[in-house]
Amino acid sequence: MMNDPILLASDTVLFGSGIAELVADKLQKGCVLGYRHRDFCGMAMKMDEKNQFIYGELYDGIDFSVPMVFKNRELFVTWLSEQSTASLARLDDDDFYRANQVITRQRLLEFIKG
Repeated sequence: MMNDPILLASDTVLFGSGIAELVADKLQKGCVLGYRHRDFCGMAMKMDEKNQFIYGELYDGIDFSVPMVFKNRELFVTWLSEQSTASLARLDDDDFYRANQVITRQRLLEFIKG
């Protein structure tokens, strides 16, 4: 599920509060935004047992590695609203992680609808 880094880099439009609020709603319902397969599953989002929002690398569909933790909805929504496909594409990372199963506008919209 590698994406074209050049295409991802060109999408710099911020997600905005509308998308961020809808993603937060879905996460608060217990949904997880992440692929579920063996090994590295890309970047994912969920809520943890402390009702904190989590963003980070997902492994084997269940294990988060060194996630960013947002203590409340407001912090998460503020952060996500200021992101874009380009900012979350990991374009400065090693070849394996660059554009590999990252959070994009398309993934967020599919998550909200699904």
